[in-house]
Amino acid sequence: MIFTPFSVFTGATLELLAPDLLTVRFSRPTPVLSDAAFNGGWALVSAVANHQMNADVISTAVEQTRYCAGLLARHGLTADTPLQLTAAQVARAGCHQVHGDRVRITACVSAGAKHNAVCAGDPPQYDESAENEYIALPVGTINTAVFVEARLAPAVFPHIFTVVAEAKADLLRQRTVRSCYSSAFATGTGTDSTLVASDRSAIRTFSTASTHCWLGATIAQAVRAALEQALHAEAAANPPGGGHG
Repeated sequence: MIFTPFSVFTGATLELLAPDLLTVRFSRPTPVLSDAAFNGGWALVSAVANHQMNADVISTAVEQTRYCAGLLARHGLTADTPLQLTAAQVARAGCHQVHGDRVRITACVSAGAKHNAVCAGDPPQYDESAENEYIALPVGTINTAVFVEARLAPAVFPHIFTVVAEAKADLLRQRTVRSCYSSAFATGTGTDSTLVASDRSAIRTFSTASTHCWLGATIAQAVRAALEQALHAEAAANPPGGGHG
């Protein structure tokens, strides 16, 4: 499978910087909201990344921080780059882009759901301690990145997280993906991550991502299409009885 780079908005190209590192580098500081495992939160950044990590070399929170910081430095990415982590092959990510009136919506999803699928509300697997120690979890993550070629009102960023969660949960239900921890249909995995980036130099402006409106509906459709591609690629690469899932 060959990943072909493409533009998500002016001065921002989605590319496979290394076999295990999917990136978008921006030509100007770009607003991003993410719950990425490393550098998550709200920030103006010059890049975002999704990495297929080697979990075997990490056993503490300090080691994870060192691992992530070293990865960014080796590839010439700034230290504040939001970094999503997964065991899935990011080179097999699903991508779907929709063109509207002077705006592009792009969803990029890497997916592994065989071993860590969960239904929100399943019994918890651990309780975070006051020491915030590193917890090794089963492999399997759905990482979603949404790039909007428009200026977004502040409340739109977290609203897109809701749209992504709803679209993801419904597609997993349609594909009859079951939780690994109960008999319920999965709504995601226990380590999913979402990232939203907006083009501050764009012509269009959006004040809502309601699924009643074009933006929300289009993001949901793009996420569903990208996730469908990623799950199909995962199933083809990792038949029953093996693989990273």
